Amino acid sequence: MNDENLDTDPPDNDPMDPSALDAQSEEGAEAAGAGKKTLGLERWVQLGFVVTALMLVWLSGHIISTVWYIWADPSEPVVTAASVIFGIGASIALYRSPSVYALSLEVADELSKVTWPTRQETTSSTVVVIVTSIIAAVFLGFFDAIWSAVTDLVYKV
Repeated sequence: MNDENLDTDPPDNDPMDPSALDAQSEEGAEAAGAGKKTLGLERWVQLGFVVTALMLVWLSGHIISTVWYIWADPSEPVVTAASVIFGIGASIALYRSPSVYALSLEVADELSKVTWPTRQETTSSTVVVIVTSIIAAVFLGFFDAIWSAVTDLVYKV
């Protein structure tokens, strides 16, 4: 590391300096808890477990209705209550499992390291895929027309 890039001068504590006032107000806000990231990756893990609970409620509701329909008409309030209890209970059990929770945190950590494409990169890549698909379709359509004409001549249709 270059020492020339490091600022080793002591800070000026001039009370009339606006930048010093801003720094002091930021320090006071941080001490009061303002602007702190309290959850970090954990918020995404918790959101994942909430989404998992919703998916389990939906899936278990359909499974319970389908199985119940074999013997009788299912009662919708009972199916809904059972699927909500199962979905939320299973999601809480998964959340409390140390191995599942650790895996979820690792996945969220790895996803935070991914360099996601910008909107412009995504748009340009989409245009390239669409244009390439159109060119391929025209090319294959051309050869299909030629092959169809040749087979018509051979079979004299």
